[in-house]
Amino acid sequence: MKNLLQLALVLCLICTSSTLAQDNKTMYVFGHSLIVHATSSDETTVPHWLHLLAQEAGHTISVSGQYGFLPQHADLPPIAQWGFSEVPSAWESDTQEFSEANFNTILLTAANFIQYQPSNVNYHGNPTTSPLSATLDIVDWIDNQEESAVTYIYENWPDMATFIAGEGFPPSGTEFENYNNYTTGDFHNWWIDYQDYVQAARPSENVRMIPVGPVLSKLLTDTPLSQVPILELYEDNAPHGEPTLYFLAGLITYMAIYEEKAPVTYTIPNTVNALVQSNFQSTIDFIWNELLAFNYSNGSSRVFNNNPLHTDSKDYNELSIFPNPTKDIIKITNHNFPYTFELFDSKGLMVNQKFDNVGDSINISNLSDGLYFLKIQINGNQVIKKIVKH
Repeated sequence: MKNLLQLALVLCLICTSSTLAQDNKTMYVFGHSLIVHATSSDETTVPHWLHLLAQEAGHTISVSGQYGFLPQHADLPPIAQWGFSEVPSAWESDTQEFSEANFNTILLTAANFIQYQPSNVNYHGNPTTSPLSATLDIVDWIDNQEESAVTYIYENWPDMATFIAGEGFPPSGTEFENYNNYTTGDFHNWWIDYQDYVQAARPSENVRMIPVGPVLSKLLTDTPLSQVPILELYEDNAPHGEPTLYFLAGLITYMAIYEEKAPVTYTIPNTVNALVQSNFQSTIDFIWNELLAFNYSNGSSRVFNNNPLHTDSKDYNELSIFPNPTKDIIKITNHNFPYTFELFDSKGLMVNQKFDNVGDSINISNLSDGLYFLKIQINGNQVIKKIVKH
């Protein structure tokens, strides 16, 4: 009994330590003005909103960072340049070694005007450095300093000037539509390839990606936020943003790094367009589902460090599940053996709920919309299938 109690205590401590690591972020940012836009207000910075959302959720975050593009960032060690009125600083580069800050989260981003050629091609005018090589230099250096830190590629949004006649501002409706199509199309594909190149070159490194720009474009075209006036989002064709844009970018980033939905109880200030507050829950849900759906071809997440459940268990050819996505009923067919199942939510927590089973049909109409994992035990095999409820 004593040994069992000791084991339980050890497991409890491990779980508590893991939870604290999840709740408390110490972040360094290799960034530029699409993360921290220097104005008279911190509301045009992503770290400001990360701090306020984390505070509302009962978490903590401290942030330090610097301006530059990848070649400048690869000139290491870094120098902390930023300071915020409310966000705690994570590191004093004048007096501390980088490793003394105990960073657990790294954010880095590329320029938003270099997507005319692949990230593994050297910069124009720089025959020795590509976005990829500079990134690998940073990743390798970070690994030597903070081996357990998670690195996130912050996929930003593209330069808008080339989409506007005469490179003026603001864009017309058609020009903005073309801009968003590019953001979710070729621009996004560049970043996917970029992450893939990094992963291929450093398969043992934990490098994630947050698709901030594409999710922003979808929010601004496919949701009620499409009614937010363009001049309350962007201030120029670079395009730097107003508080509304950086709040949304911070909201996306928060959910990616904390691996949870943002707290809907947070009261958004009136410097952010009122449509965001009035559609806050649906905006959170939309972002969450976009992040859950951003996966590698094998189904593992490009975003989340702690996958809710792994879906790489042995496949079972005699099993099919449909319809998927579904509003209410899922059917399990084409099996010749008895089976049992369990359902888990997107955080990997088992759904403790009775389901109406009729034959091979399962009624999940009472569940909230989102991503679930159906774990089936059949003929000695375990099969895990993703289920999308909408």
